[in-house]
Amino acid sequence: KLPEEIEVIRYANQVAGRAHVEMMRQCKAGMMEYQLESIFLHTCYATGGARTPMYTPISASGPNGAVLHYGHAGAPNDRQIQEGDMVLVDMGCEYYHYGSDITATWPCGGSFTPRQKLVYNAVLRAHCAVKAVMKPGVSWPDMHTLANRVILEDLKAGGVVVGD
Repeated sequence: KLPEEIEVIRYANQVAGRAHVEMMRQCKAGMMEYQLESIFLHTCYATGGARTPMYTPISASGPNGAVLHYGHAGAPNDRQIQEGDMVLVDMGCEYYHYGSDITATWPCGGSFTPRQKLVYNAVLRAHCAVKAVMKPGVSWPDMHTLANRVILEDLKAGGVVVGD
């Protein structure tokens, strides 16, 4: 990529990052999932000039967070968010045909239950482990295996899963 392209990509990520923070700030029990999507879209356009999403936004709460690619026309981000739900959003904006792609998860109400915290921290630890070994020449399957191993170690230590 040219330096100018990298600058535009960084800008798109900064705009989308601010929009994700705004969703976290405004998220509260009783909202509809599509209202978070609306906050994201509005924030990207109003504060960064990014008029369109990079892809169909995913705004999932509670059990909807387990549905792969939730948020399309057949599952339109239409659940009411409940206190204590985990909220999962996957949204990015497009700016001059370059885009961002950010996924974030947080508990509605701002506090993790012990089990939510365990899972969140397992995924975070896997993310950090993969980032530490990621470099040219390291295969994607090896990084995927590392992430799975770290997550399963933490879930086993927390009593969520059993076995070898």
